[in-house]
Amino acid sequence: MASLSFSLDLGFRQAASLVIEVGTDRHDIGDLADMVASVEVMTGRTEAATGTITIDDRRREDGEWMAADSGHFRRNQPIVLSADFQTHVEEIFRGYMVQLKPELPQNGGEAKLVIEVQDDGVALNREHMRRVWGEDAPMTDLEILRELVEPLNLDVDPASGDGQSARSLSMDGTPAQFLYSRAQANGYELIFSEGGVYFGPMRLEGDAQETIMIYAGSATNCLSWSLTDDAQKPDAVGFELAPREEGADPVVEVVTPDAPLLGTSATAEEGADLGTPSISRISREGDEPEEVTRARAQAAANENSFKIRATGELDGTLYGHVLKAGKLVRVDGTGTRNGGLYYADKVTHAFSPEGYRQRFELIRNATGDSDSLGSAPLASAMSAISNLF
Repeated sequence: MASLSFSLDLGFRQAASLVIEVGTDRHDIGDLADMVASVEVMTGRTEAATGTITIDDRRREDGEWMAADSGHFRRNQPIVLSADFQTHVEEIFRGYMVQLKPELPQNGGEAKLVIEVQDDGVALNREHMRRVWGEDAPMTDLEILRELVEPLNLDVDPASGDGQSARSLSMDGTPAQFLYSRAQANGYELIFSEGGVYFGPMRLEGDAQETIMIYAGSATNCLSWSLTDDAQKPDAVGFELAPREEGADPVVEVVTPDAPLLGTSATAEEGADLGTPSISRISREGDEPEEVTRARAQAAANENSFKIRATGELDGTLYGHVLKAGKLVRVDGTGTRNGGLYYADKVTHAFSPEGYRQRFELIRNATGDSDSLGSAPLASAMSAISNLF
């Protein structure tokens, strides 16, 4: 496999290299790897992974361009990007080339071929479809997803959730648009990676990724770190449904977070003694069933509980792994309150002459460092909310 390696003074550790494979046979791009100027790939747990590859192109004596005319780069060409850490290779991105943009300024030495890429989900964004799912019998969101991705030969992650079960669910758009909307309705993630797709809740259990080390001497792998602890996000979500029958009482509920804690103290506990509970409200959408409204409220409550967001940058070579969005990661060196387990929300992978960098956004629904996942948020922290109505 051809790879692009950037020089860094790392002592005992060799610089991480970028591996580019294209086509259905995943062949390398040969000597063109040495012409790659930079690569940036943005990954997230609730949106498509996208990226940009910039190649310094050169015109040969016969008038053809070394990169643009090589045959390696075409619209809808499959592409896989990986990080080679010398001892092991980890995949960063898999998808398709969606835009080719040759740039030919007056100075031929500055000519470039810019390639935009998007994950495997882009194959579900080609046809506008109108269809009603579950006309004969209710179908779960997962059953719908399986049918839509079957032509793409994508593996559906067995940890995926069923989602909601509905009858006569209308679809008017591309399959990708529809699936992202269903993920949002369930509070789910939709992640296309490594030839598969995950459709389900945040994965707050299991093993954490390699630890992010801050101020750890020679073990340090984090170049920068900052954190925002937001008190403005509500602690609960309420909704009210009109009575279905005359004389019946309306349905009034307040939903509190039920996601496992990534720490020892739920974020809702701080401020619970202010007297007035922090609650947002949602409205029923159309004639959706009561359980669908409740599911949306629960998803919003869980999402709002992640009030802590950390941003920073890793030296990819020193970290020695590809940090994955949608998975747990432990942070060390930030103290008792801010150290411990976090959830990777977004990661941007960048290869340049400066080396391999990973810019991250992590989220958390608790403070305090613990060696394992906590329980669901404490009921005592929400006692004032339950007495609101």
